Amino acid sequence: MPRLSTPHPLPCHAGGTTLQRTKCPTAVAMAAALATSIAFALSGCSTPVLKPSVDVPSNFAASTASEMEPEAAWWEVYHDPLLTDLVRRAARENRDVKIAAERLRAARAGETVSQSWLLPSVGASVSGSDHSTGFNSAVKQGYPDIKTASAGLDVSWELDLSGRLRAGAAAADADALAAEHSMRGVRLLVMSDVVSNYFSLVGAQRQVATLRAISAMQDETLRLVTARQQVGLASAFDVERAQTDALSARAQIPPLETQVAVARHRIAVLIADQSFNSTNIQPSSSDMTDVPEAKPGQPAELLQRRPDVLALMAQLDAANARRQQAKAEWFPQLFLGASFGRQGLNLNGADLGAARFTNVAGLLAMPLFNAGRTQAINEAAESAQQEAVLRAEDGIVRALEDVENALVTLAQERRRSGSLQLAAASAESAQSRAQSLYNRGQIDLLPLLDSQRARLAARLNSNESNTRLLLDSVQLYKALGGGWQVFEQPSNPTASVKADRPPLS
Repeated sequence: MPRLSTPHPLPCHAGGTTLQRTKCPTAVAMAAALATSIAFALSGCSTPVLKPSVDVPSNFAASTASEMEPEAAWWEVYHDPLLTDLVRRAARENRDVKIAAERLRAARAGETVSQSWLLPSVGASVSGSDHSTGFNSAVKQGYPDIKTASAGLDVSWELDLSGRLRAGAAAADADALAAEHSMRGVRLLVMSDVVSNYFSLVGAQRQVATLRAISAMQDETLRLVTARQQVGLASAFDVERAQTDALSARAQIPPLETQVAVARHRIAVLIADQSFNSTNIQPSSSDMTDVPEAKPGQPAELLQRRPDVLALMAQLDAANARRQQAKAEWFPQLFLGASFGRQGLNLNGADLGAARFTNVAGLLAMPLFNAGRTQAINEAAESAQQEAVLRAEDGIVRALEDVENALVTLAQERRRSGSLQLAAASAESAQSRAQSLYNRGQIDLLPLLDSQRARLAARLNSNESNTRLLLDSVQLYKALGGGWQVFEQPSNPTASVKADRPPLS
């Protein structure tokens, strides 16, 4: 923005003529009157404000519990103290969250900068000069020594006739709000990653425990078959089949232990620790965790809760404001400047005293020809506005799709898990009967090995389904977009906090 500041007196100052003193106020009055008339003329000018045109249903098709709001601290429904502690640590200390908080800090600083252009700028100026000829007194005549010193205040202000500066401030405010919602989205993503990796860790540990237990039983079967083969009751082929099953079960353990280690490493990084310290993450139990019933709430409430949708809506508000800012480029801009101060003069060593000076100036500028630049600025702003509304609409429908998909996936996996648990119980019973019959010599080795394989597969499938069920529930909570609110409660309820501005971390 052009700044008008004149440290030296212009024609309108205390020492000027009467004519000079009366011209400046008249010019200022004329400029003010012109500005007022232009402001009235521009008050009827407006640009279209775009909003998403998406029909939001009253409830989710895959749920009948739309009237029930999802839990805010959703990770606590699993009743695991270690998981709760890890989530809270990640929400506070994760580096991605802190990076997003720094972006929010920068966006808020940009908001302050944009708002500052609406107000006058005031600065101080001090100047001095010493003009000496250096001639001796014989030749000095006509070449005086002059010393001056001045100090004053400079004021500059652009009157926002067309609303250009106000639109810029509104765009910066919307950008800050979008950065705020983006930080919330990062926090939600980090929390859901912690929970997902935690359940992957617990699930892999459960599979390892199952494989070790079944492998030990198969080792015992191998020992028994070997003993029977030594007394002629089993063949070498039977021994090799039993050994094959025992070794195959044991071979499935290392990949699962790798999965356990990788999940620990990921959790450690998510809580801003190092993978070297990941061995401290030890779930207290690998027992099956009950998955709570889904409570998705209503679609309209989802759009007020999901950070990514809220960020897209804020970006649309910023694009609308920038469209208004671009249109204002067609209209005049009025700048006012003033300088106030005192100036002293010393001529050939004689102090002539100090005088006050005042200078007021105005500038009215309007584009006439710039080779299509203003038109291009408006076209770019209009295109960005159209893109922003399309992104907002796409974000809304994707958010609804995420919840619908998560609800269907969770419901179907719950049915699958129930069937697999029954299958595992049946396989357990069948294997016990087969072992008893084999011990009594009523069946040969093949039915026993088949029952052991079926038991192993059923147990592993049931464990995997339970882990999948937990991960699907996390995906649902992630799709519902909640949880970040828990970490934005003020520590001091009586403290004065700016509305809609949570702590940075």
